[in-house]
Amino acid sequence: MTQVRIGVIGCAGRGEMAKHWHVPHEDSIVTAGADVSEKALEWFKENVNEQAFITYDYRALLERTDVDAVAVVTPDHTHEQIVCDAFAAGKHVFTEKPMAITTEGCDRMLEAW
Repeated sequence: MTQVRIGVIGCAGRGEMAKHWHVPHEDSIVTAGADVSEKALEWFKENVNEQAFITYDYRALLERTDVDAVAVVTPDHTHEQIVCDAFAAGKHVFTEKPMAITTEGCDRMLEAW
């Protein structure tokens, strides 16, 4: 099995579960984090992976070749666009619920997938 390299979009709140995904001696490593909050990014570096790439712009995370999959744990109304962008970037995606805030948004995400 290959180690999955995870990028976390939304490093605060629900994103704090990333500390459980960073298991470099096993199957997963968290390689990047994106958030609009400096405080959240600082927490991420201190508690998840101090060597991880961090950015305020999730699109920069999606461009990285050292990210295989992304966890989208941002506010609900942002899931749709971020998930669609992640699929367009060729990433595997985990998103928190709700998937999107409208049925049309969910349909758009499924079409992007």
